[in-house]
Amino acid sequence: MSLGLWAARAGLGMIGLTWALTALDVAAKRRRAAWRLGPDSPAARPDAAVSVLIPARDEVENIGPCVRAVLAQDHPALEVVVLDDGSTDGTAEVLAELARQWPGRLRVLSGGSDRPPPGWLGKPWACQRAGQQARGDWLLFLDADVRLHPHAVSAAVAWAEQHQLGLLSGLGHLQTDSFWEKVLQPAVGALIMAGNDLDRVNDPARRSDRPLANGQFMLFHRRAWQALGGHQAVANAVLDDVSMAIAAVAAGERYHLLMMRELFSCRMYDSLPALWRGWSKNLFTGLRRSWANLVVVSAWLLTWSVLPFALVPLALLGWLPPEALAWGAGLSLLILAVRAWLDRAYGMDPRYGPTQPLAALLLVALLWASALRTVRGTATWKGRALELDPAEGRRSTRGST
Repeated sequence: MSLGLWAARAGLGMIGLTWALTALDVAAKRRRAAWRLGPDSPAARPDAAVSVLIPARDEVENIGPCVRAVLAQDHPALEVVVLDDGSTDGTAEVLAELARQWPGRLRVLSGGSDRPPPGWLGKPWACQRAGQQARGDWLLFLDADVRLHPHAVSAAVAWAEQHQLGLLSGLGHLQTDSFWEKVLQPAVGALIMAGNDLDRVNDPARRSDRPLANGQFMLFHRRAWQALGGHQAVANAVLDDVSMAIAAVAAGERYHLLMMRELFSCRMYDSLPALWRGWSKNLFTGLRRSWANLVVVSAWLLTWSVLPFALVPLALLGWLPPEALAWGAGLSLLILAVRAWLDRAYGMDPRYGPTQPLAALLLVALLWASALRTVRGTATWKGRALELDPAEGRRSTRGST
């Protein structure tokens, strides 16, 4: 029997083993729930003053539900500040009506329609201006497409105070409604989490030099945010959330990233074009703008999520030996079983598990599109060109305390 055949069998066996170990690892972490916040988590001190800050640009469909969910929080010492960042779609009118309904609880700031100053991208500049108007001891920056559970703010502040954090970020439930969201979003989320184990992210001795953070939910102690210069620390960062975590850790602040699926949800994009625009602006930066990383990740996605399914038709056509059919069928069934379990565990639609190879192919194409848009400087968001910081992909916390 040839060495090549044994190597092929070993490689296919490794694919199956990796999928099985992934399921076991997720199951163990869910049982332990070490980094979870939920509706049953302890509440914060009632007098812990919190400012919830929401930058909004062209969010007419989202801003009303987002603000109402914040105003429904069970934490009493809370103010809401929304900065309308030059919206042209009716966002300002929705905010004006909300401010009339909740006078004294909601402040609406006008960011004007001017471009951000030189050296700033739109979102960090909006966050900076909103943060400067905050009165609370805790500053919670939310995206306008986030929907909070009534206990979300209190639970997060209680954890941050207990662990003396300067920054806390959370991973919520990824809401998917359309076909392409259900196909692509689980694959993107899995790719991001594959290299960001929460045990490591939250351990200063073992965390990556680029700790994961989620810009949908970023809770700062006012002292820590001001010590960083606010969002000026990430003025020109496309991945402002990760860059802010890097800056906070480098400054010696304690940082945690928590699972908060029961405490907030977010529908990021509502169509394939929106998915493409949104993810292509930052995925390559997430790979440190490294072509080597891009090649490795692309090969990994194609090998682990496409190859097993491709073996079946290739063997049926007679292009591969009959043994390939058995391997392909067995691995495909294993992958579908693991994917179905993971979908149920994370609240995704298990009917879309069979789209795993399609999702992997789309994700590879999206990664390469992101790389090309980044190096060409053609990435845009909300109608604004993104003038990329050339150092962003290389930032790290090495050498920090």
